[in-house]
Amino acid sequence: MEFVLLIGLVFGIVVYRRRADGRRVDVGLMARRLFEFGFLYGLVIATAIGATGALSRLVQVVEDGRQSEPEGLAFWLSLVIVAGSALVGMTIWLRRRFRTSDTEAGSGGWSFYLSTMDLLSTGIVVGSAINVLGWLLDGWSFSPWSVAAVPVWLAVSIVHWRLPGTRRLLHYLVASTVALLGMAVSTAVIVEHLLQWAYEGVMPDPLPFHYTGDTSWANSWDGLRGSLAPVLAFGVAWWWYWWRHARVFERSPERDGYVLVVGVLGGLATTVVAASGLLHTMFSWLLVGSSRDGSAVEHFHILSVFAALLVVGVALWAYHRREVPHAVRRQVDGRDEVARLYDHLESGVGLVASTIGVAVLLGIVWNEVLPAGDDWDIDVDELVAFALTALLVGGPIWNRAWKRIKAHAGTVAEETSAVRRVYLFAVFGTTALVVLGSFLVMVYMVVFALLDGSLEAETLEGFRIPLALVCSTGGVAVYHGRVLRSGLRAVPTSSRPSPRTVTVVGPPAPALVAALEGLSGLRVVQYRRLDVSVRVDLVPESVVEEVRTGAGNMVVVVAADGSTEVIPVAD
Repeated sequence: MEFVLLIGLVFGIVVYRRRADGRRVDVGLMARRLFEFGFLYGLVIATAIGATGALSRLVQVVEDGRQSEPEGLAFWLSLVIVAGSALVGMTIWLRRRFRTSDTEAGSGGWSFYLSTMDLLSTGIVVGSAINVLGWLLDGWSFSPWSVAAVPVWLAVSIVHWRLPGTRRLLHYLVASTVALLGMAVSTAVIVEHLLQWAYEGVMPDPLPFHYTGDTSWANSWDGLRGSLAPVLAFGVAWWWYWWRHARVFERSPERDGYVLVVGVLGGLATTVVAASGLLHTMFSWLLVGSSRDGSAVEHFHILSVFAALLVVGVALWAYHRREVPHAVRRQVDGRDEVARLYDHLESGVGLVASTIGVAVLLGIVWNEVLPAGDDWDIDVDELVAFALTALLVGGPIWNRAWKRIKAHAGTVAEETSAVRRVYLFAVFGTTALVVLGSFLVMVYMVVFALLDGSLEAETLEGFRIPLALVCSTGGVAVYHGRVLRSGLRAVPTSSRPSPRTVTVVGPPAPALVAALEGLSGLRVVQYRRLDVSVRVDLVPESVVEEVRTGAGNMVVVVAADGSTEVIPVAD
């Protein structure tokens, strides 16, 4: 099984590298690197685990003065001696190879090794640091293994950061995502703890929750100190990977995707959930009679959880919203596809929430209008509270984003935007499918009743849900269909920009081709020169700038010495 996985990994890397630079790949060389770096990976882990185990025994002796069994210590020391000796020999061997070949440090296998080792060592350091900080701040149980793991794996991480080679942006973004999630969750726990402390402190009677009557600051601090450990550990990791490294990268699809999906959309979704929880709690108290069976103090204590989520969600949303223009160096008229994607993501979240609210309200109306049997005699108070919550949360979000979108509508750049077209087609197509599916259900119910001989007034009972979906999504489909049609008519065919063609003629120049493909409205065609067989490494900025500021189709000729010539050509 392991052999099959290794073959699959080699094949995947071969395909990726071939697509990345368009040149032939030496499969034997790649397999050799995978074996060497994989063996090095195992030796480093084995040596670090042995060193952690041996150091943990020493920490335990210093902590409680007890002598441990020699079997365990012998195993850890043996692991350090054997794996460490092999690691020293492997390091010497690889060091000679790196000195004799300039391509080793830039290979994909070495980059993958650095990334995986860094993520592993950082994960162990963060997890161990949380235990150590919890022990120092809140009196958690003492863990000799965690105390030993922090310096050992931190040393592993520092050593690998000093090694030659580069880490790709994706590596930083993956680590930033995990660190951001951990920091957000732990921050929400702290904020909820403080809000619950304040809530119980102003209530006249003790509540059976966090503090049980003792709402002094000393008692609150005792329950709060343990939550500081993950905030500090994840916060340092987020600062290192995002603020120190990933944030300063130039614009790229990966960076924009992280900012928009993880940051903006994640914060927006958290905000929507939190605001929905707050409103639903209040509407339940006002509309649902069973919610008032207990005291108001007990009913509203859950607001501290939703308020904490709201604080964290708004903070994530606001910060990453500011990173959207930071990720864009060049914007046409102050707006480009990244800014449009942000507006349409926000609009989509609000539209989904408000449409669900409208569908539930219409379902309640149809429940009162259509004939109802005993099975449909339900209490709609909870559904009304849910529908009002969805409308009051989703409606303002959609209205705010859609106003920004409409403010730019009518221009050629906006109406021909891929983001706008995809959004409108997606909304129109999805809602149209819902309408057709609902009509299909209703027609099926009628046809089945006719064939079965059971068609009567009670057959209409099942029309509640399909009719609610038709009425709610039908209007959305019609409106967005009209917007799409008016946008197509607003931009004449003659004024719609046609993609320019840039033909690159020369030896393989992956950096240049990748930079040209990053320009919008451009179709890149590459022809390889047969008289030049070596790969050319050149700085593409000057060529990219000349192509970007030029007009019409162009031919870029790359010489063997790396010089380039940009030639405008007629259609």
